[in-house]
Amino acid sequence: MIPAFGAVLLPLSMLSRFVDPFSAILRDVLGLNPVLLQLVAFALLLGGVYALTALGLTMIFGVMDVINFAHGIFLVVGMYTTLVVTTTFGVNPFLAIGVAVVVLFVLGVVMHLSIIEPILDAPDQNQLIVTLGALFVIQSVIEIGFGPDPQSIGFKAGTLEVAGVFIPNGRLYALALAILAMVVVWAFLQYTDLGREIRGTANNRIGAQYVGINVTRINYLTFGIGAALAGLAGGSVALFNRFDPFSGSTYLINAFVIVVLGGLGSFPGAFLGGMIIGFLQVFGSYYLPGTTYQILIFLLFIGTLLVKPEGIFGGESA
Repeated sequence: MIPAFGAVLLPLSMLSRFVDPFSAILRDVLGLNPVLLQLVAFALLLGGVYALTALGLTMIFGVMDVINFAHGIFLVVGMYTTLVVTTTFGVNPFLAIGVAVVVLFVLGVVMHLSIIEPILDAPDQNQLIVTLGALFVIQSVIEIGFGPDPQSIGFKAGTLEVAGVFIPNGRLYALALAILAMVVVWAFLQYTDLGREIRGTANNRIGAQYVGINVTRINYLTFGIGAALAGLAGGSVALFNRFDPFSGSTYLINAFVIVVLGGLGSFPGAFLGGMIIGFLQVFGSYYLPGTTYQILIFLLFIGTLLVKPEGIFGGESA
């Protein structure tokens, strides 16, 4: 009798752990709890960083059809470049982020010419293995050079208060950089000859070759720009977060979820997907136990693949 009674109580207890958070959200919404504004502010700030992280990944896929598993470690290189330039040479962190962007652009071009271009027409699994191998090599080099312990650039940005909402300035600067980068990249693709060539290549690679576009040049420039955007994202994260050689894995996983959710190759999709993941993580971290919010993110990922595999903005390439 007792085991049967316990068997009933256990599922009820588990059920309440899932129901209670949603009840708490409903109570806070109906009661206009000020904490909601704080959570929305944090979600927007985090979503902007995630959108910037996914921007380079979706650009590389949209133009070249390459799924770059090394994108996460590009962020980490951006973080450590910002660290070295800031702490060794005493350079302002924002200028150090600019250096990280240049370093990652060069790294992206070199990586593309040396290991991506030769296997560009090979089966997809070759790209997976090559980019995954690059991830492990670069990660090992960083770990040997800096050790596994978390690092920080020691940037003290302070906190801004608006209508009772506290906004960490470091995250606010990161969001501003993310929005600025998206506007600049969008304008570059829309209003420059090189941008139009990139868009033409993304729409039809064979047709681009027929009209005289140097597709090989477009490929390595696109890979370099994608890596540079990852460097910008990594440097922005370094403004407010500690990091280590393995920090890129979390951002890489979320970036893949974002580009699938928003639509592979879509810039608006990357922005909207980043915001959705930012809101899920911030509100999930506050209302759900532990890291349960990650289950919601992966359920959203799986649901997108099942219901709308082309993503929200599927078909709109970079």
